Amino acid sequence: RVAACDVRAQRYPHRFIHVARYIPTKGQQLLCDAFAELCDHGRARDWELHLVGTGELFDQVRNSPSGRHPRIVHRGFVQAADLPQLLAEAGASVLPSMYEPWGVVVQEHACMGLPLLLSDAVGAAERFLEVPTNGDLHRAGDKVDLQRSLQRIIGSSDSELMRMGDRSAALGASWTPDHWAAMAEEHLLKP
Repeated sequence: RVAACDVRAQRYPHRFIHVARYIPTKGQQLLCDAFAELCDHGRARDWELHLVGTGELFDQVRNSPSGRHPRIVHRGFVQAADLPQLLAEAGASVLPSMYEPWGVVVQEHACMGLPLLLSDAVGAAERFLEVPTNGDLHRAGDKVDLQRSLQRIIGSSDSELMRMGDRSAALGASWTPDHWAAMAEEHLLKP
């Protein structure tokens, strides 16, 4: 977290990061379509979109018209050891899932001090997202609402983004392994 704070304090990275398998429920095509359109209409300022992961839709999304946009980078598989540096170089996390009962990546990105943009299908939003304090929520599958959410981050000052990231980090750190264990025990012991 310290390294990420240092990187962001020196020059806040205007880079959205999306980390997920390329499968239909994760929404990569919608995300690329929404972001490329913002860029093409001059509404993305200097922001970029970086997607991390592989899966059955990787080639299809990467080779789509929006997926080939020059400000969209498909990084493919990234080793777990290299993810912290990649996240330190990101400015906001976006997860536009159509279906996501939880989403462990949400807490990971919160702990890295990233503002969060989540669809209303992401269950972890309940615990790690406080709109508008540390990010925004958009309707799953709604490109226009996703664009509104992306623009909320794009239109924020770097100092506002730092404050949002600080709140994300606090929320991420507040949910410990003991909390997970208690929740699992509660659900496993219910009649």
